[in-house]
Amino acid sequence: MNYRRIIRKRVTNKDEAVAGIVVAVMIVGLILAVISIIQTIYIPKWMESREAEHMGVVADQFSQLKFVVDSQIALKETAPISTSVTLGSRELGFFMSNKAFGRLSLVSDGWSYRITRTVGDTYEDFFGTLRYTSENSYYLDQSYNYEIGGVVLNQTQGSVFSIKPEFSVAYNTSVRSVTLSWNCIDLRPKDETTSISGYGTYPVKTEYLTATNSSLTLVKTFTIFTPFPTIWMNFLNDTFNDVNLVKNTHYTMTKTSNQVTVTFLYPPITDVRLNLNKISIITQITPGWTE
Repeated sequence: MNYRRIIRKRVTNKDEAVAGIVVAVMIVGLILAVISIIQTIYIPKWMESREAEHMGVVADQFSQLKFVVDSQIALKETAPISTSVTLGSRELGFFMSNKAFGRLSLVSDGWSYRITRTVGDTYEDFFGTLRYTSENSYYLDQSYNYEIGGVVLNQTQGSVFSIKPEFSVAYNTSVRSVTLSWNCIDLRPKDETTSISGYGTYPVKTEYLTATNSSLTLVKTFTIFTPFPTIWMNFLNDTFNDVNLVKNTHYTMTKTSNQVTVTFLYPPITDVRLNLNKISIITQITPGWTE
């Protein structure tokens, strides 16, 4: 018997087995490395893109809500109409990732004003707003706010009107009188549920209720209370400038963390008239319709 040949064969078989194990380990390591690269580099980018896309969907949904409410006001439509808001976006099913969540709230005193004619002669009112706040895992958090007919986008870099409210100014230069016209929409809760959070698409049902017109003359100051005073100050300044009202000549404006105050200067202004149209909209953010 040739022992030398048998020993050589056994050694060869062992080398092949070891080589196979090494190749298998290398393949597994390569697969794990690829998965790790995808998980740490590409998944966050994919999820960030998905969450950004979802925020675009929310923007479209608030625009649709604005359109529906405006249509109900124009037609004085008392039948409820439903739109929807999507609170979050789904995670990837085949890699580790997180869902995005959100919160939708009806804020009963989210916006208000105070008007002063003379000392002790003041008028004020409060308006309900609708607010969506994101809870993203990858994309920057944003909030969309429907207040008195406008839509505000708020994020860490600041706030902006994605849809401006219905506010107009007329200035009669011959008699130096100013007329302010404002359509203010008040969202009133239909039931006790004023906030929902989580994941999924939820209905927002609205119904036209009433419209009340009021008019005030000799307005000296009016103050807006809002979470977004900077964009309101810029909006009011731009609107006044468009009709040739000059800051520090015809009016002054001050801002704090939650309010903007406009003071009209008498003279040169002789009168400021405010025409306010308050429109009440019944709003429900839960499924079904409570009678």
